[in-house]
Amino acid sequence: MKHLLFIIISILLLTACEKDEIEQEIPIKRAVLIFMSAENNLSPYAQNDINEMITGRKQVGNDCDLLIYVDRASTKEKPFIARINNDSQYPVDTLYIYPEDFYSSNPANFLDVMKRMVGFSPKAKEYGLVLWGHANGWILENDGNTVIRRAYGVDNGDNSSTLQVREPARWLNIPDMAKTFQQLGIHWRFIFFDCCNMQNAEVAYELRNTTDYLIASPAEITGEGAPYDTMVKDFFIDDDEKMVMQMCIDYNAQFDYVGGHLPISAVDVSKMQALADATKKILPNIASYLKTNNPTQGIIYYYTFSHSDNEKIMYDMKDMIRTALSEEPEKYKEWETVFYQAVIYAETSSKWHALTIDFNDFEVTAEKFGGISMFFPLDKYEKASHPYKNDIKQMQWYQAVGWASVGR
Repeated sequence: MKHLLFIIISILLLTACEKDEIEQEIPIKRAVLIFMSAENNLSPYAQNDINEMITGRKQVGNDCDLLIYVDRASTKEKPFIARINNDSQYPVDTLYIYPEDFYSSNPANFLDVMKRMVGFSPKAKEYGLVLWGHANGWILENDGNTVIRRAYGVDNGDNSSTLQVREPARWLNIPDMAKTFQQLGIHWRFIFFDCCNMQNAEVAYELRNTTDYLIASPAEITGEGAPYDTMVKDFFIDDDEKMVMQMCIDYNAQFDYVGGHLPISAVDVSKMQALADATKKILPNIASYLKTNNPTQGIIYYYTFSHSDNEKIMYDMKDMIRTALSEEPEKYKEWETVFYQAVIYAETSSKWHALTIDFNDFEVTAEKFGGISMFFPLDKYEKASHPYKNDIKQMQWYQAVGWASVGR
């Protein structure tokens, strides 16, 4: 009898172990990595977004993996990597704590973090990426002999909760980011920038070989950022078209700022080469238009470093080109067809959060709005505080559309 009881207990224990192994080896259909660059004045917003991620994670199953890297402005907390799971008691599982603070925006450190995060979910069928923090699109800033990149993820370097743009702060530029992704060897299903001004032709083209889709706002966004309690489920939608559309809808829906919401769009970056070719074809027309008086009057713009007209630099790509080709509608329609093959979805607004934009300068309509900005090398930038016309030459888009061939 005791022998029989021992056999039964052994079978039950074996079955339980097998069950545990089966549960532990649930195939991960998609792992989404969130890189939270918060060693700056966004640090106070970080915990609220993490709490939202915990809420949002409950809406997806165990075949989804959500990993987060956090670098806050704190002398008591080192940067760490954690998994956000469905455990109601311990929803955040800390996987790794770095022994010391470092510049998260340094390309080598950025690569190390990405490698570690992927290493915690090595068998995922595919990966998505969320980049959280400050950003200024493709823009670079020269400061004496030091090039400070004003692109993504400023790290103050001293754990201060302010926004610093010079020493000891460091930014990660987009060309370096693209190289890092190539070294990582991961082709992202999507990259979602929860940052200001990242939906522009220059960034989308630079990242065209690293991801399938780029979801971002061409405009400034609020400090609260994305509503992760509603958006996390969108990160794991299987249908690509539905995924990017729902991400844009849920991101846009949270805002009600001065009577408007947040402009955001989704770009199929595999179509960026075709868009570059189509833009190159009409570039002589655009260059000719830029020589006219007040070429930017009434054009939608998304960012300016000051109230000076010389600092308005992120103009809506569609609105500018539509205006430039107003007397050649057939050429414009041909270009617009290619444009909408790349910019596959957009949510617009008549107004949005902005520190320096004067919304009386332009009107937002469906006809004008494209949801993605582009830099146009205007003569007025000779008097600007930054060397925009020189910096743009470091971006692949500049070469792809042929600005030099039209004297710009």
